[in-house]
Amino acid sequence: MKKEARIQAEKLYLKQGGKVTNREIAKAVKVNALTVGRWKRDDDWETKLKDMEQKPVKEVVAVTVRKKAARDKALKQYLDAGGNITNKDLARKVGVSPATISKWKEQDGWLTQIVAPVEAPEPEPEVKERETPDLDIGELASPEQILEINRRIDELLKRDYLTSGELADVAEAKSDLLEAVQTYLAIVREVGEMSSGS
Repeated sequence: MKKEARIQAEKLYLKQGGKVTNREIAKAVKVNALTVGRWKRDDDWETKLKDMEQKPVKEVVAVTVRKKAARDKALKQYLDAGGNITNKDLARKVGVSPATISKWKEQDGWLTQIVAPVEAPEPEPEVKERETPDLDIGELASPEQILEINRRIDELLKRDYLTSGELADVAEAKSDLLEAVQTYLAIVREVGEMSSGS
């Protein structure tokens, strides 16, 4: 019982970002405020809170840097191969899904970079496109991202003809989509459990 209360007390402290008194925590978990103070000191809640606050920033920066490096590497390998490389092979080389390669090709106009003339075209006025974030499993998948991936897959499936590479891309994208939905549902369940447990 005390162990359960101790765990709940720490969760409550971290969930509130440390902005809760020992007395409030003690009342919520039905123990003495001095006991909460001892738990806070012994289990080093302050350090855990600092780690929790700093971790997301570091992860976002690391993911962004990795994605940029993978995107640049993929483009270089695509250009080096003169465009004669499948999305699947390229994806395997840079560590992303074939669906991600396909999206990068479309967004960055890789094909035009191969056949474009040597002289630089006149700059066009900058039009801001709505960016759809990359979805790699392990990252938080929002319902909007899941719907966007499903919409793109459905567009591909409406075509009269798909190459074997495109069929493989669709199959892998559907698999990624299913995994993203499962990840999202697991997160929703965990948040629900945390809410009901506090």
